Amino acid sequence: MTWQVLAVVGPLFFVVYQALSKFFPKDVSPFLINLYVSLMGAAVMLVLFLFTSPNKSLELAPKYLPLALGIGALIALGNAAIIRAYGLGAPQSGFTSLFYPLLIIYGVALGVLFWKEKINLMQGLGLALSLAGLFLITYFRK
Repeated sequence: MTWQVLAVVGPLFFVVYQALSKFFPKDVSPFLINLYVSLMGAAVMLVLFLFTSPNKSLELAPKYLPLALGIGALIALGNAAIIRAYGLGAPQSGFTSLFYPLLIIYGVALGVLFWKEKINLMQGLGLALSLAGLFLITYFRK
């Protein structure tokens, strides 16, 4: 499997998770649900680690622990933003049409500005199309 296949298939997991989340009752806190979701995610990651890593030690070097915990906090805050947006009545189609292209744009900007990655003409065209799509989505929103 290549990273390109994962880049195409991976977002499907998020779309399905967002669609399935609509089945929860309104009187249950979405943050409580996300707690259970995160616990399940931790269990899945543990199993994947144990099956794929030659080193089975759960110890992380102390200098990397703050980085890992910080990334975990950012993931939790990103999920909290998604939960809050839907709690405020964001339609899935409207939210995802803004959220995911912006995720791409932010990721490309971070790669170019901080990691000095290069984008070729076709990637630049794709980025321009993403920006144009974002403009059209927000401009014609009723």
